[in-house]
Amino acid sequence: MRKLSTLLLVMVFVFAMTGCTKKELEQPVSETESLAGYMVIEDNVLYLDEVEVITQKDEEKITKLGLKQQDDMPNGYYIHNPSTEKQTYELTDETVYTFVDVNLLFVKNADGDRLYTTTKKEEFIQHLNTSYSDLPPAQKVPFFIEVNDNKVISVTEKFEFTI
Repeated sequence: MRKLSTLLLVMVFVFAMTGCTKKELEQPVSETESLAGYMVIEDNVLYLDEVEVITQKDEEKITKLGLKQQDDMPNGYYIHNPSTEKQTYELTDETVYTFVDVNLLFVKNADGDRLYTTTKKEEFIQHLNTSYSDLPPAQKVPFFIEVNDNKVISVTEKFEFTI
C-alpha cells in the first residue's frame, strides 16, 4: 500500500510538471509596484509624474533635503518632485478607483467618511472634474497608484493630501 501511495504521488507530480511548458516555468512573476504622483488621465492612459510624499516621520529625508517644519511642511507633509518626467500606464475595466466623495456625487450619507470605491472610470473622472478646478483636474494633488505589468490596478486619493 505504501509503494502504491508513493507511486501515485510521483505520477501526480510528473503530470503536473509536464503540464507546464518550459517557458511558463521560466516566466518571472511580476510584482505590483506602489507609486505616488501627479496624474492626468486621457482615454485609457494614465500619465504619472512620480513624486515622493515626505511626512514628519521621515526624519532622515527631512534632514537630507533641509526641510523646515513651518516653511516646507505646514500641513505635515512635503511633496518632493525632483523630475517632471511622466510615465504612462494603462487603465483597464478592472482598475479600482478610491476617493473621498466630498461633493456627495455617489455617497448618500453626508455624516459618514464619504469614502467611495468604484471600477467605473467615468465616476472617477466626474469626481475629479467636480472637486478640482485646474485643467486637466488634480494635477497638484498626489494620487497613490498600484501598477502591475504596466496596467493600473488601483488609483487612490488620500484626503489628507488634498488640502
